[in-house]
Amino acid sequence: MVRYFRIRTTCIDYCVEEEDICDAFEEFHPEVEVDSDEYYEAIDAEIDQLKNNLPQTLELEIECEPEDLDDQVCEAVSEETGWLVNGLSYDIIEEE
Repeated sequence: MVRYFRIRTTCIDYCVEEEDICDAFEEFHPEVEVDSDEYYEAIDAEIDQLKNNLPQTLELEIECEPEDLDDQVCEAVSEETGWLVNGLSYDIIEEE
């Protein structure tokens, strides 16, 4: 039976990979040699900065079967932020 859930996320682990950052990084930082230690350290720093700037707390409204809630919350976060999610924690604020 489809239910209505109002959810608040509390901790989101976003899936941000090197390939998500590399092209833009290389365009804006041509002075850094590709495949150098400095390059990979800078890419890791860019990933950390991006993850730190993405929201951890979102309030979402979801209608689904209770057994599909985990997947639907992840999908809703991805739709809201534009980033895939490795995992997250959430609280149910309201359920009907």
